[in-house]
Amino acid sequence: MWRFCLAALLVTAGCAEMNETQKQHEIARTQGKYMVRLSNDVEGVAGRCKFVRAINADDEPDRRPLDAELADYFREEAVYYGADTVVVRDRVGEAYICGPGPLNPDGTLKKSDAGPH
Repeated sequence: MWRFCLAALLVTAGCAEMNETQKQHEIARTQGKYMVRLSNDVEGVAGRCKFVRAINADDEPDRRPLDAELADYFREEAVYYGADTVVVRDRVGEAYICGPGPLNPDGTLKKSDAGPH
C-alpha cells in the first residue's frame, strides 16, 4: 500500500512540475519574448555579454519551427532561460545576457537572491 502512495505522490509531483514548466513557456511566448533582442553581431555580443546557452531549432522534440517562426522561437527560448539577446546563425542561436541581469520568463529583471550588498 505504501508503494502505491509513494508512486501516486511522485506522479503528482511530476505533473505539477510539468504544468509549471508549461506555464512558464506560455508566459515567455506571450510576454517575455518582446524583451529579447536578435542580433547577428557575434563580435559585439560575445566580447561584452555573458553566454547562457545554445538554442538549436532543429533539436525541438515536438515540432521543428518553420523559418518564418524562427525569430519568435529564439526569443521565447532565450527569455525562458533568462537571456535578453540572441545571436542568430541560420537555425542556431546563442543566448546571452547583455543587460543588468537575467530575465524572468515574463521579461522582467530577476531579483538577486544574494540579499543586500
